[in-house]
Amino acid sequence: MKIKLSLFLSFFIMYSLSAQEYIVKVQKEGSKKFSYLTINGESQIETAYFDATDFGEEGIAIAKITVSSFYQIYDKKGEIINSEAIIKPIINEWSSIASGFIDGMVITKINENYGAVNYEGKLSVPGVYTKLTEFNGNHAIGTKGRVYFVVNNKGEEIKLDIPKIRAAKHFSEGLAPIKIKGAYGYIDTLGQVVIRPKYKSTGHFNGGVAWAKNLDGRVGYIDKSGKWLVEPIFIIGDDYDPESGYARVKSTRGWAYIDTANQFTNLGVTNDYFNFSEGLAINRENGRIGFIDHTGEWVIKPYFAVAHKFTNGFARVQVNGKWGLIDKKGEWLVEPNYKEIGNAILIKE
Repeated sequence: MKIKLSLFLSFFIMYSLSAQEYIVKVQKEGSKKFSYLTINGESQIETAYFDATDFGEEGIAIAKITVSSFYQIYDKKGEIINSEAIIKPIINEWSSIASGFIDGMVITKINENYGAVNYEGKLSVPGVYTKLTEFNGNHAIGTKGRVYFVVNNKGEEIKLDIPKIRAAKHFSEGLAPIKIKGAYGYIDTLGQVVIRPKYKSTGHFNGGVAWAKNLDGRVGYIDKSGKWLVEPIFIIGDDYDPESGYARVKSTRGWAYIDTANQFTNLGVTNDYFNFSEGLAINRENGRIGFIDHTGEWVIKPYFAVAHKFTNGFARVQVNGKWGLIDKKGEWLVEPNYKEIGNAILIKE
């Protein structure tokens, strides 16, 4: 059931983008509250929220109007969706930002445990878990005390019949890192070990590739069978970007990029090395920030004071102390008029 929210502040900015609909969280200069821009060539509504998350791709977000009010679920029209449970989201201890909908689910605290509410407001995962990871591919890892479970978005669970589990991370591309005794391996969504524990630490799969640290503390890259695609010789290795084909690595000689054919690349633009994301990487020149491609060419020339990586085809950038959003050609999706801005989220049709 949806309830029309009456106390709305109307503010409309329209934009046509190939009939696709994006929603962006913004904070105006001089305001302590957040609102949303709907960028789709139709109407949009701004509501003043004390706190708000980015929208999920289902067109749903959580927000609260005042500091003392509860979080509620809102759709893209600004209407409240009733929830079967009070939304008490996980708050990032470093940024103090609430975690919103990921993969159609929001994790919420229920008494002293955790469950999950879906985008229809249903408590589809009961609040029985001591810990519960974010959902990915409709699956998460939950614990009840020291017992681990694979949990799907309907609340169905599979107990992990694996002795001496010490830790687990969320799923990505159907696999989740899990620590058994003193080493990490991976399980699938059926709770079966598919890569045996033999790593000191592991990352999440992206394009079928994940970083892994061997027991000697060196980092390389593996495929979904656990085979080394890039031998573990690095001090640090960051997430692989399948669009560019590169991962950022650090050896005793400094930073560079490497591909899955073990080819090192020094792009020679500057001495700054940032992670590739969606085919582009941040770089600097003369104190300004732009974006390079996998050949080291400037795709977006250095112009910005601050920039974040590309997400969903757009990047958050700052000019003259104000934030906006650009596309991969450097053209403005949202002009730099805001104190803060979130990621552009493409809403499913």
